[in-house]
Amino acid sequence: MSTPSPSAYFLWELTTPTAPRLVGELRKLSNGDVSFQYDASWLPNGYALSPDLPLSTQEYPAIHRRMRDKAAPGAVDDARPDSWGEKVIRYLHMPRGNHLIDYLYFAGDDRFGALGVSSSITAYQPFPTPALARLEDAAAISETAKIIQLGGHLTAQQRTLASGNASLGGAKPKALVRIDDQEWVLKLYNGEPFDLPLAEHATMTLAQKCGIKVAITLPVPLPGEHALVVQRFDRAGGKRIHCISAATVLRAETPPGETPVYGYPHLARAIRRNGDSQTVRLQLLDLFRRMVFNILIANTDDHEKNHAFLVSTKGSGTALALSPAYDIVTSGNGAFAHEFLISEDSPEPLLANAMDVCAQFDLSPQAARHEIQAVIHVVNGWRDHFRGHGITERDIEELANFIDDADLLAQRKNFAAAPLARVKAQKRQGPFANQAL
Repeated sequence: MSTPSPSAYFLWELTTPTAPRLVGELRKLSNGDVSFQYDASWLPNGYALSPDLPLSTQEYPAIHRRMRDKAAPGAVDDARPDSWGEKVIRYLHMPRGNHLIDYLYFAGDDRFGALGVSSSITAYQPFPTPALARLEDAAAISETAKIIQLGGHLTAQQRTLASGNASLGGAKPKALVRIDDQEWVLKLYNGEPFDLPLAEHATMTLAQKCGIKVAITLPVPLPGEHALVVQRFDRAGGKRIHCISAATVLRAETPPGETPVYGYPHLARAIRRNGDSQTVRLQLLDLFRRMVFNILIANTDDHEKNHAFLVSTKGSGTALALSPAYDIVTSGNGAFAHEFLISEDSPEPLLANAMDVCAQFDLSPQAARHEIQAVIHVVNGWRDHFRGHGITERDIEELANFIDDADLLAQRKNFAAAPLARVKAQKRQGPFANQAL
């Protein structure tokens, strides 16, 4: 049975949850997209939700999208659930029909950032969801997620647990839980060839040793496996922090009719234009370190939704600050090509590509070499670091197939001796070798 949808949808801002502010109206379009229009009450005292949604009376459609996916404009698109959240919503509420605006509404109140979707223009009335689960419920949540994946039947208690999981992005199963007075994201094992949650915790802490600002993670033992909790960086002291993804920032940089280009140097330029002036240099350095670390740790799944910004406001103006890093883990795709471009036009995981664009991060070649060598030094100790975090020898050997892939290992060994030399792939060509980008 489908859950009835409201007749109208409104966007609210919840930086102070006890004092929600009406932002504007969302409209269902016949092509499956969602449009947005600021309410007249927001324009005098509000701020632009994202760089591509300047304060105006116009109605904003979705201009850019990834492939043929249905989309919403700007920051609204970041408020939607992703693959896993949509799967939960279809399971619980929409066995038939799946307009994007319904996904936005049925995601409930606890989505990423500080935006909420209401069925009322006069009061913030989100789709009701239960209180956040506790960490003690992790095993039951994991079992519930497995049933949803297989299309089985949920008990009433399991449906309640699932109802709190519809707001989340990403493709893998996850849930929101409360630990003491903090909100965390619970990430679940999904049949990977190694203990992915434990490996992600080890990788995130290894990234921190490289001087990268990372989200706080903790492993959670479950029967026969692990889960991972990640502390939310969009919540602080009872407040919600408005956030937007790198996808939204880079789409805003792209003229209508052109295809957005997603890559590290492109994001660096966007930071220089939109970043908090007091922290721009630190943001650029952090992003450069992330790029190099992702190359060397074989995290090729570093796409535009896996980078985000915290939005601060001053009057009607905004400034962006790179969020703590998250979702950093060996992806298991080998050392072929990254989702995010490393150089201006190449996704190949070459340190020489990083050197080519170091000026975009306000780094001299000498400073960039120093940063790369520092990351290499940390990554060279990855095996002992992973052992210290409980990774089994079997899983270390599985991960070594990617982290110590001959191409990446050669770059780690050779860069110090010839930091400006291009270390080419030694044993195979990646899928982008003969493809113009």
